[in-house]
Amino acid sequence: MITLFIIIVSALSAIYAFYLRSSTYWFRRGIAAVPPRSMIFGSTQDLLQKDYPRVLKYRDWGREYGKTYGIKEGVHNTLITSDLEMVHEMFVKQFDYFHSRKRVVLGPDPEKDVRVNLFQSRGQRWKRLRALSAPSFSISSLKKIRPVVEDSVLNMVRIMEERHAGGDVFNIHQFYCEYTMDTIGRLVMGQKESLIFNNPRVAVVQSLFLRDFDRPIAHLNLAIPLINPITKWAVKKFGSKLSEDEDKLKAEMEVAVYKRIREREASDDESSSSSDFIDLFLDFAAEIAMGEQKDFKLSESQVSKALTVDEVVAQAVVFLLAGFDTTANALGYTSWMLANHPEVMRRCQEEIDEFCCDESISYEDLSNLPYIEAVCKETLRFFPLAAFANSRLCMKETDVCGLMIEKGTNVQIDTFGLHFDPEIWGEDAEEFKPERWLDADRRVPSHAYIPFGVGPRICIGMRLAMMEEKIALAHILRRFDIVKGTTASELKLQGSITVTPVEIPVRIVARQ
Repeated sequence: MITLFIIIVSALSAIYAFYLRSSTYWFRRGIAAVPPRSMIFGSTQDLLQKDYPRVLKYRDWGREYGKTYGIKEGVHNTLITSDLEMVHEMFVKQFDYFHSRKRVVLGPDPEKDVRVNLFQSRGQRWKRLRALSAPSFSISSLKKIRPVVEDSVLNMVRIMEERHAGGDVFNIHQFYCEYTMDTIGRLVMGQKESLIFNNPRVAVVQSLFLRDFDRPIAHLNLAIPLINPITKWAVKKFGSKLSEDEDKLKAEMEVAVYKRIREREASDDESSSSSDFIDLFLDFAAEIAMGEQKDFKLSESQVSKALTVDEVVAQAVVFLLAGFDTTANALGYTSWMLANHPEVMRRCQEEIDEFCCDESISYEDLSNLPYIEAVCKETLRFFPLAAFANSRLCMKETDVCGLMIEKGTNVQIDTFGLHFDPEIWGEDAEEFKPERWLDADRRVPSHAYIPFGVGPRICIGMRLAMMEEKIALAHILRRFDIVKGTTASELKLQGSITVTPVEIPVRIVARQ
């Protein structure tokens, strides 16, 4: 009995010592740190609040602790920075040491799981998936799919006019969610016709992005990583509210992919003239030659042939999710800024009237809208879409600007802090000024503006998102003024994954 007591006490003492030492990691390193709310759970109670998105928490902590500081996510060490030199060093110059994003709670194993997508993958697998996906977002591919995008825009504008041309206040963000799901459904899922406000996927995907991660299962898996395999098995076996909607979407995508494979096999021509991404993925097959190389080096990895069906499903799912959320939010934020700055909206309309003369707006027309592009860029400085995704995992110990970063350390850019740094943007950093993007003498380092990420892992769908946003704005603004529909001066934001507006209340008024 005494022996058992000694074993229990020793085990508890060892556990206590481990968590005590872990909780003081950044303090022992002499780095400014957010005091953990809990020795075991670190700052997860602050980071998993849906009504106070973590990227806004990083910004607020940065104001208190400086440009570079540490936090604890359970037992995981995370370095937060908005230091421009450190960002460039880790995300660009030393990419080989920071090629992986940090692991997602209960997410797949980026090296072993069969269904790992481009966003979650790392190393050789990431480069292979990136190389295979790139042709889908080339200028020639965007020109090919532009008519589909424009048709969805026209349907959205028609319904918007039918329902709200009378000048009532409505949430325009919901229209953008319908539009982007309609577009991406036709490009990824093989959807044959517009389903705006008749698409059940919208509610499913919206609920997926607004999942509440402030749950015991998430806190425990961050604090006790050893239970991750057990938890993942249990979730797969019995299901969970955190994965329910995503599992439905994956199952639907799997059905769509295998249906397309059967259609291609039944056709005389194995390739397809379809413009959707499933066919493009099935057309472009590649396999990376791993060789004996143990450490990933971007310049030395090679790409050859073979993309598995499981990977096709994974890519289609992530493109559907990313294509839905980013563009809908970008359009919503831009509409809010235009409603709050009518003089900016007037200048946008003048540019549209001058260069978009035909009923249909071509890809070339969009390239003649520099001021609208400046408005979109300035909006994304205020509301950076990829703030949550600007993270990395240190794969090998290295020195970054005099700071030794150990293997296994998470790194996260404080994107909001970077985007509003007066040392970079000037004393008018807090002002909405699209003109700053048209000033040839005012150069900003590329890694200081990162709404779509930075370095080799910059968002592959950036050009598609910008095309969707500009063509939607052009069709709306050529017919309507967007007028503010609330007295509130700021938007209420939410989200555990991305930052989404609760609503964007506006009115539309027909142009005279």
